[in-house]
Parts: sequence; structure tokens; C-alpha cells
Amino acid sequence: MAYRLDAWCQLAKATRIMSVQGFVSMLQNHKEGICNFAKYDRLTSSVIEAGNVSIGLLRRRARGIRDTEYFKLKIKQLSVPEVSSMLYPSVKLI
Repeated sequence: MAYRLDAWCQLAKATRIMSVQGFVSMLQNHKEGICNFAKYDRLTSSVIEAGNVSIGLLRRRARGIRDTEYFKLKIKQLSVPEVSSMLYPSVKLI
């Protein structure tokens, strides 16, 4: 992937268009991240960031909780997807 990106960048630089050359320099600065994104099946940190936001919201809601084990349990509870009951579809099971 990296050699293809480098080959394209060389072709784009040969055009001598200033805006294209600026884009090429941006691509070269971020080449490692772009190649990793393509190599590892479009893996991003968005899931981790969403989890961090959820933990932060839980921390704000749980002001005054001193039991760290209970707090860890609540974090684990956040990571389990909600499942609805077959008998009562409007009731969410945890």
C-alpha cells in the first residue's frame, strides 16, 4: 500500500499544481496512519472513544460513589448490549 501511495504522490508532484502538491505533502505526513487504516480493515479508535465518553458520563452521574468495585461493575454493565425479552419486547433486559 505504501509503495502505491508513494508512486501516486510522485505522479501528482509531477503535475506542478500547487494545490495538488499541498495535498501530496499532507498525504505524506499522514502516510503511516492512512496505510494502517487500509491494512487493518478500516480500524479506528472511535469505539474506544465512545467507551471513554460513556465512562465519563457514568463518572459524572455516580458522584459520591466510593466503592471502586461497584464502579467497575457499572462500567462492565455499560459494555453489555441491551437485549429485549421475547415475551415483553418493550422491556430491556440487562
